[in-house]
Amino acid sequence: MTLPDKEEIARALCSDKYDPTTGRLSTSLFKGPNTSVSRLAVIPLSDQWRKLAATVQKLPGRRLEKIGVIGVGQLRDIGAKYQANNKPAPVDIHVVAEPVASNAAHALIQEKLSDGLSNSINRALLQHPLPTGFDPETVPREIP
Repeated sequence: MTLPDKEEIARALCSDKYDPTTGRLSTSLFKGPNTSVSRLAVIPLSDQWRKLAATVQKLPGRRLEKIGVIGVGQLRDIGAKYQANNKPAPVDIHVVAEPVASNAAHALIQEKLSDGLSNSINRALLQHPLPTGFDPETVPREIP
């Protein structure tokens, strides 16, 4: 099922794609193909912290640092208006529901995106810091 424009999706910002000392996001964060995201319409942001810490974090090397949120419509709009080398290079972005046993909210951005387009999406993300008192390292790992 293709997600409607009004839905918001979350992307785990882990230490392998986000540098907390500089605040920089990796260009590979949305490169794909089949980039995993999570639907906030199924699991709200307040519950995403525990879910993402349990399923995407791989300690000690990959720690959940933040969650990035973007609207599906906004994501599609960024793709439609994308330019490379000052020339129109639109990309039709598809986000589809793809629930898995460990995450009913799991979805995929199907396209393989360029570094430049990934960076454009990175700039548009609303970044949410860890909630006060939440330590992702204490969340037991779930096998996805």
